[in-house]
Amino acid sequence: MNATADALRDLHTLHQRAKALRDRLASAPRTLAARTAALAARAAEVEKLRKGVQDAQLSVKKGEHAIQTSQAKIDDLKVKLNLVKKNEEYKAIQNQIAHDQAAIGKNEDEVLQGYELVEARKAEMAAAEAELKAFSDEVDALKKTIEDQAAGQKAQLAELEAAIVAAEGHIPADVREQYKRTVRQLGADALAAVEGGVCLGCYTSVTPQMLNELINRDGLTFCKSCGRLLYFAEGESGVAPEKPKKTRSRAKS
Repeated sequence: MNATADALRDLHTLHQRAKALRDRLASAPRTLAARTAALAARAAEVEKLRKGVQDAQLSVKKGEHAIQTSQAKIDDLKVKLNLVKKNEEYKAIQNQIAHDQAAIGKNEDEVLQGYELVEARKAEMAAAEAELKAFSDEVDALKKTIEDQAAGQKAQLAELEAAIVAAEGHIPADVREQYKRTVRQLGADALAAVEGGVCLGCYTSVTPQMLNELINRDGLTFCKSCGRLLYFAEGESGVAPEKPKKTRSRAKS
């Protein structure tokens, strides 16, 4: 029994639905992988900001330590100042105290700026951490959605594949291998509708012989241009509508 246009049309639809499901099942892990990679990149940026805060805090501690060291030197010099007897030595100690006090002033300014930098970097890191948490929640939700949908999609795909096998029972045995070879090459695009005398798979005009085969359903017809298994599109018959006959108008008396 040869396959009718309706049977081939249904078979084509089944192939297309199965392909759509396979594409979704294949694309979901890729999407998740891309989002996971983006999450890792954002986490690395947050870690970079965290290190920036730590570096700024370390710089402040170094400045505070420098101030303490300079102040301790000044205190020692003031003790020595009370013990020296020579005027030159007295002036030298005073100059050193003045130098160390200037260094303390500079360090104090740097420490103050350092505190401001620490607070600014902390605020930037807090905002980035909040964004990272929100994005991480989105990735977790996407992963759960993909996992939840995958089971149903796999079940639907199994049903469609079983329906395809059943529908392929309409393919005559003598051309079944050619059909299967075409499916292996073109997948869901192994079939194509003919509309207006054109194969909708490659948009090439079909030959009159191919149209006759489709009309008479003597066997399955494969496009000579792209190799697809052809069937008439819904509402197509392959027969051009008859032109209305012209009637002679009666002469007026």
